[in-house]
Amino acid sequence: MNAKELIKLNNKKRKGLTKENEEYYDKMLVYIRTNVSVSEQQAEELLIELLDHLIDAQAEGKGAAEIFGENIKNYCDEMIKQLPKEPLKSTAFFIGFLLLQLASLMAIVSGIGDIVVHYFKDSSQTVYVGTALITLGIVAVIISLDVFLFLKWIQKSVYKITNKIKDFFLLFVLIFVSLAGMVFLPKLIPPFGYAIEAGGFLYLTVGAATLIVLKWLNSKYQITK
Repeated sequence: MNAKELIKLNNKKRKGLTKENEEYYDKMLVYIRTNVSVSEQQAEELLIELLDHLIDAQAEGKGAAEIFGENIKNYCDEMIKQLPKEPLKSTAFFIGFLLLQLASLMAIVSGIGDIVVHYFKDSSQTVYVGTALITLGIVAVIISLDVFLFLKWIQKSVYKITNKIKDFFLLFVLIFVSLAGMVFLPKLIPPFGYAIEAGGFLYLTVGAATLIVLKWLNSKYQITK
């Protein structure tokens, strides 16, 4: 079974857990899955193994804490240490695919926005290819960093009593800084590269075409399913 099939099997098997065991196991699941450095395949195999162990113990009238112990964070950390790392090439491909999907959606939204604005005022529709590529790179780096920090935050909050006000403030700062970076950093880049007029239609066309191709690839090779 590949990782995607193991996730489906896990979702099906978890329905047989009692409420207490399900809550206990769900925290283990989130903690292990949000560790982005380990192999997804090996992590899902470990989760299924832990789940089967828990289901067997539950049939004998035992609870999850009796099987895995009270300090479940340390238990999970020991399990994670034994998992092989995810190959860098595989991680880069997966992240690149998601970023390309996001970039396509942003291009469609930007294209529609530029076209609508152009009908109400005489705005520039010129796109410089060099500037556009650098802008895409900046946005990709910021989003990748945001995703990494968000997953780390989820992982740390699983077994830690969190302060909701502090978490909300940190999340607000992260979103504000990220949006400011995505909006203002590209403005520091001088226009360069091949100039294309009708930029709104260009963004819309390229974004829609890329998104269609990506959806076809995803349905054929199940990259994110």
